[in-house]
Amino acid sequence: MRRICLVGAGVIAETHAEVLSGLPNTRIAAVVDPSETARRGLAGRWSVPAHFADSAEAIAAGVADRAHILTPPNLHARAALPWLQAGLPALIEKPVAATVAESAELRAAAEAAGIAAGVNHNFLHHPAFLALKDALDDGSLGPLRALHCSFNVPLRQLAAGQFGHWMFDRPLNLLLEQAVHPLSQVVGLAGKVTVRAAQAGPFREISPGVRFYESCTALLEGEALPVTLQFRVGAGFPDWTLTATCDDGVAVADMLGNRFHTRRRGPWIDFVDAYLANRANAGELLRAGRRNASNYLASLVKLQPRSDPFFKSMQGSIAAFHEALDAGRPPRSDLAFGADLVALCAELAERAFPAPAKASPTKSRGAEPVSADAQDWDVAVLGGTGFIGRHTVAGLLDAGHTVGVMARNLRNLPALYTHPRVRLLQGDVRDPEAVGRAIGKAGIVVNLAHGGGGGSFEEIRAALVGSAVTVAEACLDRGVRRLVHVGSIAGLYLGEEAVVTGETPADPQGEQRADYARAKAEADEALLALHRSRGLPVVVLRPGLVVGAGTSPFHSGLGLFNNEQHCVGWNRGDNPLPFVLAEDVAAAIEAACRQPDIEGRSFNLVGAVRPSAREYLAEVGRRTGRPLVFHPQAPRRLWAEEVAKWGVKRAIGRRAAWPYFRDIRSRGLTARFDVSDAQRALGWQPVSDPAAFYERCLAGEEPAARPDPAEQPAARRSGT
Repeated sequence: MRRICLVGAGVIAETHAEVLSGLPNTRIAAVVDPSETARRGLAGRWSVPAHFADSAEAIAAGVADRAHILTPPNLHARAALPWLQAGLPALIEKPVAATVAESAELRAAAEAAGIAAGVNHNFLHHPAFLALKDALDDGSLGPLRALHCSFNVPLRQLAAGQFGHWMFDRPLNLLLEQAVHPLSQVVGLAGKVTVRAAQAGPFREISPGVRFYESCTALLEGEALPVTLQFRVGAGFPDWTLTATCDDGVAVADMLGNRFHTRRRGPWIDFVDAYLANRANAGELLRAGRRNASNYLASLVKLQPRSDPFFKSMQGSIAAFHEALDAGRPPRSDLAFGADLVALCAELAERAFPAPAKASPTKSRGAEPVSADAQDWDVAVLGGTGFIGRHTVAGLLDAGHTVGVMARNLRNLPALYTHPRVRLLQGDVRDPEAVGRAIGKAGIVVNLAHGGGGGSFEEIRAALVGSAVTVAEACLDRGVRRLVHVGSIAGLYLGEEAVVTGETPADPQGEQRADYARAKAEADEALLALHRSRGLPVVVLRPGLVVGAGTSPFHSGLGLFNNEQHCVGWNRGDNPLPFVLAEDVAAAIEAACRQPDIEGRSFNLVGAVRPSAREYLAEVGRRTGRPLVFHPQAPRRLWAEEVAKWGVKRAIGRRAAWPYFRDIRSRGLTARFDVSDAQRALGWQPVSDPAAFYERCLAGEEPAARPDPAEQPAARRSGT
């Protein structure tokens, strides 16, 4: 019996656990993670009998014979070494390590212990890649002469402006996180690869001294085989294809579409040959489409095991590693293979990116607790590094405040956070001690944090309502004079053509709403109840559909975006929508910090420019030159589709909440907003010029505060 320890309890650990649970003669014996919540949760979901805070404890307990190293990449070497040094084999998630030196250290440890270890380059087992490799191996296409790889994929963190992930720290990290996938396939076909030439695309500075390159093009050299690589993240249209050119045909593997086809010659004259070749290609693609669709549906209703290409690649890679160990042979993707890929990425980064990025000066600031005598900020912003948070901090600085900003991740923050009147603090809004430190001596608290999510309403409610109450209690304990809580209009019922004001209560039938909307409404109500019972000096602000510099213009309030080009509307798309610019939200927040006699009140923040979904997408398409398409839908039809999905989920034994028609109607946002109360009480005047609205909606630059006059050169201060 193979006894496996999962080291790391993050997202990828769930997939490893699912694969291992289906392998014969295998059981997950332990979970290791420094977070007790994370390791207990993973162990509970997969019935794992033991969990530990670190690997030393698990090794000493003798509960596992092999380990899967599933930590973030910069921790791979540190996490894997104890297992290798103890003589226990390990499968390390890609990349094997973050540096060439760490890769060498892992190889040396494995060799000294006389054990085998592997790297989970799972896309070597992708079905489309395996089909391409089989076609090359059978010789029907003739000798392989060249490879071309196109890797153009979206990147969620990039679109959202969330640069705290490890891959944004330096250009090499992005290659190790993303480019290693196609490069593993290239090396799998071409053998050892070197870089002949490389050129990066344009860069942008995401944080002071930190450059981010979205793309690079490289000319590589395999073993007597030229290779070209086109690499880009943040692409609008996803494409990951590997094209193998041979003497007697071309083979193309499409990883994202899970398709494979070839182009071959026949004995016919050119136009007949072209017709027959095109017909054959169409047949291959049609068969692939039918196979993918039938596999998906069969897996959905549990007539067959999960069969999506990503899972199949993980299944193949993990099974191959353990089968190789059982047979006493080194795995195909061993430490040497993984180390060669790290070295290739390092060489590519050195050749493509002209200047190594410096460490972000904001990374270390806030890592240490601010001492009590240094708590000089007058406004504390919780969750102040996100989209609305960046605009809010800039607005508060412009108003002359010193701002304490608390967030869970302080890596690679924009230049705004190096402002001399910004104080950074690391913490979680669910942690009362961290919230207390972040408030410090501030008299004003702005809460933009939502506390996380969950898989059930209870978990979502605990995160959203629980964190809001935690902040409120800390404000009461510290005598804060104003708490500005930023919620959402999602908690209101907006499915009828009625007038909605700040006094409009939360949806009285909240149990018929989606979990997030329901929890948002309960959080607002909990704070207003604390105002009535204990005098909490709270003001609730509920922004509408927030757009502007620093986020994607493709807002989910318009409809369902399965991709950026096509929006499936929540209704016919003719009603005005409650858009508001992030800078206008920030202005309202700043005003709510200082205006008198508004405690206990709620205000909706909706701008003066309110295009319909059709009008908005048409104008965004015109300004960006993209063929954006809005697909109108009838709410009843959407609801029927959701009911059908619910029925399928319940039929196969999955838990699913009943989809209420009331929730579908509310998403259409047909209500009419009257924000005159917010304009009067806050002195708030949102942007009213449509041209200015769209210009700022599509602006690419990050918000920035005005320089302090005292810190400007004398000539500038005097106006000369």
